[in-house]
Amino acid sequence: MRVAVLGATGLVGRTMLRLLEDCAWVDGEPVALASARGAGTVITWRGRGIVCREVNQDAFAGIGIALFSAGGGPSRRWAPVAAGAGAVVIDNSSAWRQEPAVPLVVPEINGGLVAGLRAGIIANPNCSTIQVALAVAPLERACGLAEVHVATYQAVSGGGQRAVDELGRQEAGQPCGDVFPRPIARNVIPAIGGVLPDGSYEEEAKVVRELRRILGRGDDLKVTCTAVRVPVLNGHAAAVRVVCRAPLDVAAARAAMVGWPGLEVATGSHDYATPREVDGRTIVHVGRLRQDPGNECGLLCWVVADNLLKGAAWNAVQIAGLLAGSVT
Repeated sequence: MRVAVLGATGLVGRTMLRLLEDCAWVDGEPVALASARGAGTVITWRGRGIVCREVNQDAFAGIGIALFSAGGGPSRRWAPVAAGAGAVVIDNSSAWRQEPAVPLVVPEINGGLVAGLRAGIIANPNCSTIQVALAVAPLERACGLAEVHVATYQAVSGGGQRAVDELGRQEAGQPCGDVFPRPIARNVIPAIGGVLPDGSYEEEAKVVRELRRILGRGDDLKVTCTAVRVPVLNGHAAAVRVVCRAPLDVAAARAAMVGWPGLEVATGSHDYATPREVDGRTIVHVGRLRQDPGNECGLLCWVVADNLLKGAAWNAVQIAGLLAGSVT
């Protein structure tokens, strides 16, 4: 199957291409697409250099799967073009995530939504939402969830290459720049995305909306989120509190999680992983699993994942593998 990657020069786009190197279902080198600024960039793939092309109306002819990681504006413009040419678009932006007709997919939870799809658009969820959803989905299945409360600790790579570069400059003592609203080096910033009238930021609203969609729930599932940017290069973390519909002890919760595809669960309540330890891994790690001392239906846990992999590129490539009839 022929594959294209739009946004091939960005952090996530390059990661997608690297992951596609190991996919046997990819026929020939992918078509690497970028804006006019990125056109001409050479990216190594399976030991050969492929040249990025500027995206245009004819770029998706003969493409079966198109992986998009170019931002909401380009996705709104080019996803219908690619779908109209017969491709299935897997889009990493927020442009299509709340469209009722567009599946919002985490393969280990609702991968069946893509079965039989031959052309159209599939949305890749928000990076933090993916890892939280994968951690709480076993509990939703085991006894049902009434509430999910999340505080994220999000790496700068989630903001793209410019964010990574700005952290590096600030750590070297150079001027702050304009990617972050305040200095990020040796700091934390509880503000990600645009401001919303209710006092929240867009990143927090994404987690609320998308978690409900992925779990197949509505407003009856109470969700809150405080999203924080931290001076970590790669790997998102989240402190999660859930309230189940019925009492669930730690042993039963761990049993529900263990064996769930894509999850790695610590064996003890004091055990945990850090962003550094999950960097480069495709799993979501759950640690610090313990009872809420004030609620027999409540559980607390610590969730970490590589935001460029499971939080973005790997989740998209997994979806592509399902479409291609491959187990990834």
